[in-house]
Amino acid sequence: MKQRAIALRFVVSVALIVLCGVSLPANGLNLNGSGSRAMGMGGAVIAWTNDVSLFYFNPAGAANAEGTWISLFETNLLPSGTYALAPYGIDAKTQSKLYPAGALGFVKPLSDKLTIGLGIYTPSGTGATWDGEQLKLLSNNMAYEWESFLGVVTVAPLVAYKISEQVAVGATLNLNIGMMDIKRPGVGQYEESLTGMGVGATIGMQFTPSDKLAFGLSYKLPVNVTLKGDAKMGFANLLGVGVESEITRKTTLPMWLGAGVSFKPMDKLRLAFDINWTNWKKLDEIPVEFSDAAWTLLMAHPIYKAAFNQAIELDWKDCLQFRIGAEYMLNKEWAVRLGYMRDPSPAPLETMNILLPQIPYNMFTVGAGYSGAKLSVNAALEILRGAKQTVPLSAAAKMPGEHNMNIFVPSITIAYRFN
Repeated sequence: MKQRAIALRFVVSVALIVLCGVSLPANGLNLNGSGSRAMGMGGAVIAWTNDVSLFYFNPAGAANAEGTWISLFETNLLPSGTYALAPYGIDAKTQSKLYPAGALGFVKPLSDKLTIGLGIYTPSGTGATWDGEQLKLLSNNMAYEWESFLGVVTVAPLVAYKISEQVAVGATLNLNIGMMDIKRPGVGQYEESLTGMGVGATIGMQFTPSDKLAFGLSYKLPVNVTLKGDAKMGFANLLGVGVESEITRKTTLPMWLGAGVSFKPMDKLRLAFDINWTNWKKLDEIPVEFSDAAWTLLMAHPIYKAAFNQAIELDWKDCLQFRIGAEYMLNKEWAVRLGYMRDPSPAPLETMNILLPQIPYNMFTVGAGYSGAKLSVNAALEILRGAKQTVPLSAAAKMPGEHNMNIFVPSITIAYRFN
């Protein structure tokens, strides 16, 4: 199993470095989209997307492709997180890091009605890296590594069909490849590293009754993912057990449903509104299973269970996102864009923690783009302003204190049309 996991981790790591990186999201474990044109409009593109963002938002948009094209999207996430627990004198910040992300898409019409394509992108990702010195009062004045990462790379072959001039449908088969790493205090330093796969699909429809009005629907099937790997507990040998065990986690990428409308009150101006619903309620926890029987017994030990019971309790709730976007054409080649999204957190205060940070955001976006006969270039900037979450000191709270995060996300997308 280790050789298979190493090979899979190598493939995922290369994809994460080249396309996706380590990512910090809003909306639970989901990122807020891909493609600079979509990002500039706050992701309100389900009704009209026709660029690399269609693999994420609505594959039906490929049916309206004007020729064969290939597109590369690159973005960088610059997060700034804080955690404070005044009674313990803790005032911590995430380490300054730049997290690259991206997507690659290819679309080719086979006829006036049928289009195929292939996309590689990141639908989900979360994580944080903290300074152990600033958190050592949580671990008997010992400085440990506090770090987490959960990322998913999706390989998505696509087919889209234009039923009529007004109606288009499309779908992708989603091969989701996941990776999860955690470092935190235990009996000494605890670490785990896992990989896994799951298969899902995205189905979409676009209805365009006129040049000025369009509607869209998009649906992502839930995906069950089994992650396997190895765990280490630095000082477990002091308890008479091994310091390593194989580990399994089973989790779910939940169902997602989006709807959107786009309209043009004037020839140069497009306005769009989307609403997205994610079934996070299904993700009540991320359980853990150890192959080492001694580790399993210690998960229920009255003293050491806090170190060995590594199940991640979530108790999340379903969430609605609201997105608004605008695009104004300065001329035939140049466009400017604005967007806004209200992004709630699925996490209750009781399960808030610094390794899977869940903060409600107000997201503001701005973008611009150039579209020529062959080459197009789009750029955007997202600014996610977090709302401070105050978790009270109580027996039910997993990590009391004040949690917050702000994220800046610049991006660029380059596309080339072959004909």
